[in-house]
Amino acid sequence: MRKGTFIGVLILAAVFCLAPLAGAQEKALTKVTVAEAVRGEGWLPVYLAQELGYFKDQGLDVELVTYKDGPLAQMGLFNGDAQFCVIGSEPVLMAFEKGQESKLILTTLISQPYTFVARPGLTKVEDFKGKVVFGGMPGSAPYFFVKTVIKNAGLDPDKDVTFASLEYGAEIAAMAKGDLDGAYVRATRVPQVLEAGELVLVNATDPEQHKKVYGSPRYEAMDVQTTDEFIKEHPETVQAFANAVAKAMVWQAAHSDEEVATAVSPLFPGRNIDAMLIASLRPCLSADGTFSEEGYNSVIDFCVKNGVIKKPIPMSEMVDNSFMEKAKANIN
Repeated sequence: MRKGTFIGVLILAAVFCLAPLAGAQEKALTKVTVAEAVRGEGWLPVYLAQELGYFKDQGLDVELVTYKDGPLAQMGLFNGDAQFCVIGSEPVLMAFEKGQESKLILTTLISQPYTFVARPGLTKVEDFKGKVVFGGMPGSAPYFFVKTVIKNAGLDPDKDVTFASLEYGAEIAAMAKGDLDGAYVRATRVPQVLEAGELVLVNATDPEQHKKVYGSPRYEAMDVQTTDEFIKEHPETVQAFANAVAKAMVWQAAHSDEEVATAVSPLFPGRNIDAMLIASLRPCLSADGTFSEEGYNSVIDFCVKNGVIKKPIPMSEMVDNSFMEKAKANIN
């Protein structure tokens, strides 16, 4: 056999030998499930990490499972059906106080992009005595937002209004039909609210209005949660998750509203995720995913004041910033 032919045979043999290895590497992705309170743009960098392939780059095969509200998503996490949960802080704190210990490993927002909206004819929250409102599932972050808005208007949210049970996204149509008087609506849906002729009575994207509701312009309460047990047993998986989200945060800051909207839209079928929506969300986005003491303490103060938890929970017991800090250092 000539030398050139022999080398060619060796190359082909090497290719055939390496092909199964490549397939094995593809199969080596670690499967993790993320329980979603809802599929909401408030957790934008998590969804960008999925769509941009950053989770796979970190060796993770991520499945997103929507549970429709925070307390239900937490059940999936604590039952072992999910390894991570995208959720608001309030139900996490409630569960912690009851002995279901977990950690918040990153936050996606530095403030709440919430609004309280009224049907035509109602121009102030003080007029809501005897009315029907929507705030999501009891125990959820939107629920406590609406309760606080009602309370700040001098009404008793437990006696003076009736909370309706609806699917998220159905509130604008329900108000248009007259079945609902007021509701929590994400700030990113304000254009739809105005188009329907409804009124925005409280807009938490305004720092002053945010402070009236939450006591601070910062309120880091849209987060990713995992259990203490999972952190102890699989720290490398938690770090990989954090690395992917940190990279997505850098990407979202460096790209236009239109580019961000285009990238994340496939995960929101049937919804108009456009540049205007991303622009309205940007002031609330976290730059690096770490919790500040001010942002965490405002969450605690709000939750104690509203009876979500009985007493403050130290940040050291609830938050683990180490994964995002390490991720940020690696990116830089």
